[in-house]
Amino acid sequence: MMNTARRPATDRLALLCCVWLLQILILAAVPATAAEWPPEAKARMEAAGARLSAAKDTAQRVDALREIQQIAAAHPDAPDARLTATLLSDKATQEAGPGAMLDALGDLASSGQIGDVQAYASIVGPLMDTIGKMQDNGTLMPEAAIQLDDAVTKLNSAAAKAGLPSVADAITKATGNDKLGSAVTSTLGRLAKLAKVARASPNLAEMDSKATKEYIDNLVGILPPGAGPAISGPGFVLFRDNLAWNNEMFGESTKALNLVADAIETGKFDDKAYGKIRDRLNELSKGPWGNDAAKDFFKSLCKAIPIAGAWCDDAFKVAEELISGVNCGEVTCDCENVGGGLMRGPLIVQCKLQEQSLISECNATKKVSSTCPTDAKGPGASH
Repeated sequence: MMNTARRPATDRLALLCCVWLLQILILAAVPATAAEWPPEAKARMEAAGARLSAAKDTAQRVDALREIQQIAAAHPDAPDARLTATLLSDKATQEAGPGAMLDALGDLASSGQIGDVQAYASIVGPLMDTIGKMQDNGTLMPEAAIQLDDAVTKLNSAAAKAGLPSVADAITKATGNDKLGSAVTSTLGRLAKLAKVARASPNLAEMDSKATKEYIDNLVGILPPGAGPAISGPGFVLFRDNLAWNNEMFGESTKALNLVADAIETGKFDDKAYGKIRDRLNELSKGPWGNDAAKDFFKSLCKAIPIAGAWCDDAFKVAEELISGVNCGEVTCDCENVGGGLMRGPLIVQCKLQEQSLISECNATKKVSSTCPTDAKGPGASH
């Protein structure tokens, strides 16, 4: 049983934020002896940056962001490479994660049940992919790990009773891609390991404190003399918000996995629970930054990363444009209230597909040029 004598959540969050910010600042402090960018890598990054600037939707943006992140990660000793890789990995996850989870849960909402391995994999695959990418960012707190691990255990148990394979095996069988199944196995293994350590701790607050101190000591030990950065200013606020966003997403991931498990066990889909998850994911799809400090910070950051060139502003344009007051989280076709009698099921599917298209367009361009289907929308549709 978990010990409830923990430090307040705000204190734990602030402590972990300091750690994450310190990591970013250290990554930004590239030694004078850092290797130069190879010409081939620079050319590839410029080409990916051009695709980012020309992207028309979220999928295209995320592909370009991931490619730039991978190029930077492959050259960790080049100037600003680790900082660039870290920030763009986070940005890609923030843009893609909520939409991928919404699409997956939308499929389940449309059918109301999971009848075979293919359907099961199509739902849990995007959920696990998002969880894995967020886990790679290093922002998973012990308590969230316990909750996620419990949800995965519950899901695998429900699947076994229904004659379905484990999460990893389902993805492998449905796609025929062993690498995807192995990636999920790796994600679940890391998650289970952290959850096991957290459960064994007599006090999670003490565990957080000790691990954080060791982590900071190790990072400070590699700083050059006199290079201790101050934990203050807009950067601290932004990275604190980033950590909070990630853990909100971990929480919604837990709820989503439980929703799928319950649907398998009962044969019924909980529309009310789905509605709450959907609404929160739509809010999270806006990203963690939405104020003037974010706009100023990213403009300064782009000037400080020469390799980013002309595309740096485009990498963070969603965060900047959100400040203008456009709220993509309010885009809805009100699909739960679609009428139609016997045709209601197909109409809801049509409604949800178009609704997600509108949301994706809004997230990518801050514009909505289309409308909800005339014959397949609820009375509360926004477009």
